[in-house]
Amino acid sequence: MAEHRVISRRGFLRAAGRGAVGGLAAAGVGSCTGSDGASTGDVPLVTDRPIVTRWSSGIVQVEAPVRELPVAYVSMLHRQVFVDPEFRDRASWLLRAHISVSTWHWRIPLHGDPIGTPIAPGDEDREFEELSIREWDPSMSPHMDDIRIRRGRAVNRRIALDCSELSGVRTVAPGAQTSADSRPLEAWLSGGPYTVRVSDDSGTDTVREDFQILGTALRFGRRSCTEGGEAVQVVGWAVRPASSEG
Repeated sequence: MAEHRVISRRGFLRAAGRGAVGGLAAAGVGSCTGSDGASTGDVPLVTDRPIVTRWSSGIVQVEAPVRELPVAYVSMLHRQVFVDPEFRDRASWLLRAHISVSTWHWRIPLHGDPIGTPIAPGDEDREFEELSIREWDPSMSPHMDDIRIRRGRAVNRRIALDCSELSGVRTVAPGAQTSADSRPLEAWLSGGPYTVRVSDDSGTDTVREDFQILGTALRFGRRSCTEGGEAVQVVGWAVRPASSEG
């Protein structure tokens, strides 16, 4: 299975050192301006209350509630593609997939593959079993480079972590001697703004969003978000820039 692209801790710290607490340099699609030339401040927020959770060590996930489930979902971990039959042709086009007439497996290029490169039958990294979208579990945690296809138009939106609370933090307090001394530690994130392209949930057309690195942020142990910040990566759903698709 192909390895996932994750920025090193040294890279985090270099980025954090260059940026202010509220506007760290981004890696991936973060901190870019829209194609229409609008400034970052003119781009509407995805949500004014982003949901921020711990995704893995040193990485947090930012997301916003969506109005409806995707019409297709590609799981990199399980090598499965879940698809609504009504959108099967559209999904295969957006994924640049070749569907085998003998096995019905989808051969899907991975992020970083040159456009147009043939995929040989039996390529375990690039062959995906087709299942109905009804079998997809929405509670399943996304894996890096997972893909979802949603109804809507692609629009520019802004994500801002203005000392946003990190949900679900369950860390034992430093120096705790017994379980009675243990308590959940609270944490807050400051970073961005990141300008991303996402579906507008309009139901018009379809949009491919990839689960990817959006940028970096600082994690704080105090609500003031003023000192002792630790650099973390921020991941989430967004349309990949055209230059990085192949």
